Amino acid sequence: MHQQIRTVPAKSTPDLQAFLAVLEKARVNIEAAGGGDVERGGEFAIAVAHEASNHAMTVLRKAGYKPRLVDVDRYALANSPGQLLASVAEVAAKNAKSGLVIRDVSIGVPDDEGRIQVQIYSEAP
Repeated sequence: MHQQIRTVPAKSTPDLQAFLAVLEKARVNIEAAGGGDVERGGEFAIAVAHEASNHAMTVLRKAGYKPRLVDVDRYALANSPGQLLASVAEVAAKNAKSGLVIRDVSIGVPDDEGRIQVQIYSEAP
């Protein structure tokens, strides 16, 4: 299982640009990102290399954010029709057994083989 860092990008007024600037200043490389309503109180999700997770979490906490580390399903998809559907179907089948639902999907940069990185985050309804 892979992990993802999630937080509301706000210390007072939500500001995604300021949040990203904190990560850039600390040289945190974001490999995937996603979220919704991020400047209206919603969460923003980022994925970093596994070995960079602790650094990113520390940087965000020191800057006043409240990040949390969550487990996600991760896929490396070919750029062809049906790839995302197959991944979502696999997660949905797993979720049907556990009672979870898909909350959101994050898309990342291609890996060294050109496959598109996708993370699917699920939680209780």
